Amino acid sequence: MRISSDNIEEDLSPLSITILELLKMNEEEPVKGKVAFQKEMFLISNYVDKVNEWTEFVPHYLGPYSEISEVSMDNLISMNLVEKEEGYTYKITPSGIKALDLKQNLFSSEEKEAIADFKKFISNLTDDEILLFIYASHPDFTIESIKYRAIMRTRVKDSISIYKKGVVSLEKAAFLAGINIETLLDLQEA
Repeated sequence: MRISSDNIEEDLSPLSITILELLKMNEEEPVKGKVAFQKEMFLISNYVDKVNEWTEFVPHYLGPYSEISEVSMDNLISMNLVEKEEGYTYKITPSGIKALDLKQNLFSSEEKEAIADFKKFISNLTDDEILLFIYASHPDFTIESIKYRAIMRTRVKDSISIYKKGVVSLEKAAFLAGINIETLLDLQEA
């Protein structure tokens, strides 16, 4: 189903606008994979209260999951506002940019900056690093996870990797690793 610009404003839910906003951020850098998409939306929903009302995250096989976010993404793809490339990489289309431009007043500049920051943060991480960050920071969402034990087995290595990428502080890396800062520093140098 393709939509025309005549009725686009009626057809886009606030959640769809949020997804388009996410995809447009950081010079339209694609979102690489379902894990990255779901966890970016989760971080956004935890920061922006109105997004939290729309997303309905629940514990799932890979941590927090929002079925309505996935359905909204599929709808945006069917409307040709988002393109799904190989490997579940999501990219906003020119039509998506045009549609978003019609609905720019949903987020404050501070909220837009936060969305851009979450996207940049997640885009620098592997799926396992994303899951470690989410699992350590939001343990309530691990109860259904099929990867929790595997992620926890490699948490120190992945925490060091995240820290070396410069996206978390030493203190946060130690928290993610489940060890104290001194031990993390010793392991990092080894």
